[in-house]
Amino acid sequence: MTNNEECPHGKGSPDWCNQCTPQNSGTSQQNSDHNFDLTDAYSVETPEDNLDLYARWADTYESSFVADEGYVYHHGVAAAFLENFISRNEPILDVGCGTGLVGEALLANSSFESAIEGLDLSAEMLEYARLKKTSTGQPVYSDLHVGDLTATLDLPDNTYSGIVSCGTFTHGHVGPEAFDELYRIARPGALFAIAINPDHFSNQGFETRFYSDVSSGTITEPVYKKVQVYSTGPHAQDRFPIGIFHLN
Repeated sequence: MTNNEECPHGKGSPDWCNQCTPQNSGTSQQNSDHNFDLTDAYSVETPEDNLDLYARWADTYESSFVADEGYVYHHGVAAAFLENFISRNEPILDVGCGTGLVGEALLANSSFESAIEGLDLSAEMLEYARLKKTSTGQPVYSDLHVGDLTATLDLPDNTYSGIVSCGTFTHGHVGPEAFDELYRIARPGALFAIAINPDHFSNQGFETRFYSDVSSGTITEPVYKKVQVYSTGPHAQDRFPIGIFHLN
C-alpha cells in the first residue's frame, strides 16, 4: 500500500475507504495508481466495499499483486477443476473471474475445449479479462457478466456444466447463501471446484451448508484438495482447500 496508515473504519488502507477518502486531500476516489495488498482484500465486508476496492485495483492487480506476491492460487484451482472435469458442449462459469487468471490457466491445457464465461462484480476487472487471448488469438472468455453473488444473478437456469471459483469465497462478504444461485444456474451433474478460505469454511457456515446439501441429495460429498496460494513471501506455506463436488 502507498498509505501505511490503518483505516479507523476497518477497511485496511484509508486510500480507498469511502469514509476516509474525503479526509485525504489530493486523493481521488478513481485514482488507480495505488498498490493494494492482502490487508485491503481481506477487509472487504460488503459488495460496495468490493466495488470500491477492485475498481481502483484493476489497473495494477496483476502487476503489483499477482507478480509481486507470487500469487499462484489460480493454477491450483484450475488444475483441480481439470482433473475432475468431463468436457461437454455446455459452457462453464468462472465465478469471481476478476482479470481472467483462472480462464488463462484452464486454457493452458490444450485438451480443454469448453467455452468459458466469466462473472464478476467489478466491471473494471472484467475489462481486463476481456483482453485475455489464447495462443491462437481467440478470447479466453466467450462471454462476461457483471453480477453480485449476494443477489439474484441475471443468468438462466440449468446453463453451466461446470462452476469454478478462485479468490471469491476468501472474503467474508460472500457467504454460503451464494450457492442457491450457483446451483440454479448449473446443470445437473455440473462439476464444482470452489476455493474457500479455511478461516471462513466453518465460521461463515460453508461446512454446515455443504453438509446440509449432501444430506438433502443436492450435491455429492465434497472432496477437498489443498493447493498453494503464494509461491514466495511469508505466506508461501499457506494451503487453501478447494471443495470439489457435483450437482445432483
